[in-house]
Amino acid sequence: MFHRFKEMLLILSSILLLMGCQEKTYDYGFSEGGIGGEGWPVWGEYLIVNEAWQVPVGNLSGGYPDNIPDTSQSVLGEKPIPHMLRARWFSYRNQTFYEVTVSVTKDRQAQVKNWFRRYPRPEYLHTLSVGFSGQGELQAWWTVVCVRKACDEDVPGSDHFELTPRTTAVVAEGDPNQYYNTTRELIGEGSIPASVLDLVPVMENPPDEHQYDDILDIVPKE
Repeated sequence: MFHRFKEMLLILSSILLLMGCQEKTYDYGFSEGGIGGEGWPVWGEYLIVNEAWQVPVGNLSGGYPDNIPDTSQSVLGEKPIPHMLRARWFSYRNQTFYEVTVSVTKDRQAQVKNWFRRYPRPEYLHTLSVGFSGQGELQAWWTVVCVRKACDEDVPGSDHFELTPRTTAVVAEGDPNQYYNTTRELIGEGSIPASVLDLVPVMENPPDEHQYDDILDIVPKE
């Protein structure tokens, strides 16, 4: 009987230990955009958070030189606090692929947790915001916005802080020709200069006129 009781205590202790080791989750969203100013559009191939889940990116204009980008919004739901971001993207302006991995410091992670207490859900919407630069830089912020009339009058309706500094990426391998038609479309729109085509490698078998017409609706595979 005593041995059975002891075994039950060991099992209960193991369960409590596992529960304590599980990382707490929080309800927040995601936004992204191009940074660096007009004329630097990019295609975000992927953004992976905590080496655990991937958030949607895609085609981004470069219209946010200094401000927090919010071109696209997504709902992430219950997720742990971000502690690492890994991204890859393509710059149409210089026909270059970039990759970077950045870490969120423990102090910044603690600040996010404090803000969930200061700006409680569901009165406030918490968002991980990430900016991709056509010049090869990435930066992240944490933002909150009051979404209900009952928000505390003693705190602002919106607030933000720098989650990671602007970090320079490394030039990565990749074939710019997969974005050939989109590059031509951006030149036609005046978003990037015509001289960009001089940077495109000469192709043995150029794509036909409509081969990549739907590229803006397809996220390239890693």
